[in-house]
Amino acid sequence: METILARALEYTLKYWLKSFSRDQFKLQGRTVQLSNLDINGDALHASMGLPPALNVTTAKVGKLEIILPYVSNVQVEPIVVQIDRLDLVLEENSDVDSPRSSSSMQSSTSSGKGSGYGFADKIADGMTLQVQTVNLLLETRGGTHLHFHYRAPPMASITMRNILLYSTNENWQVVNLKEARDFSANKNFIYVFKKLEWESLSVDLLPHPDMFSDDNLARSQVGSTQRDDDGAKRVFFGGERFLEGISGEAYITVQRTELNVPLGLEVQLHVTEAV
Repeated sequence: METILARALEYTLKYWLKSFSRDQFKLQGRTVQLSNLDINGDALHASMGLPPALNVTTAKVGKLEIILPYVSNVQVEPIVVQIDRLDLVLEENSDVDSPRSSSSMQSSTSSGKGSGYGFADKIADGMTLQVQTVNLLLETRGGTHLHFHYRAPPMASITMRNILLYSTNENWQVVNLKEARDFSANKNFIYVFKKLEWESLSVDLLPHPDMFSDDNLARSQVGSTQRDDDGAKRVFFGGERFLEGISGEAYITVQRTELNVPLGLEVQLHVTEAV
């Protein structure tokens, strides 16, 4: 059984990581430790249900620790994945309407899913994820033309701290994994219910690199506090804190076909506190 569990975990890591090799996988007791990892952006894109208009260009993990349950409890207790830092960069896809982008997205989502719902998939769906810090940078390609000059949009930097993602039943109650999977029994679909909690969420607007082009810098010499006709700052140098200290939770429902092909994703957000 230990060998089956190790192979299932190895299969999951190969799906999620870009360049995972078996040499990296060293099980010490019930713990695996890895560091400086590149996550497969296509796998992350599919699992998060992101729109085709966004690409995951960067996804890096600092330190990752995997804690396995005792073999006798693997069907009812989750594998715990602890991450100290997750850095993500999402970029707007300028070729979203092209046939190439849509076909590549379909191939990436179907490459790892659609072969059936096996032991490794059940293990992965039941995992509990703990992340100390998530840094997400969102870069769009939109912009405005003002007085014959192009103004690049600021980028959004989102920081989340102390994140916990765990499995529940359909009523969002914590139960053992076997009970959590009972809802999918005798149905034509696979359902996974997850609850996400975070302690703090902050959003900053950061200057786009194009804002520091020679033309923009020349126009900014008159004064960095000058404003355009619409009242906006002409050059966005220092960034601005848009939201700060927002805690909350999310209820996530994942639906797949019997062959484990992604079918639907529903997220209900609840913001409980603002500091």
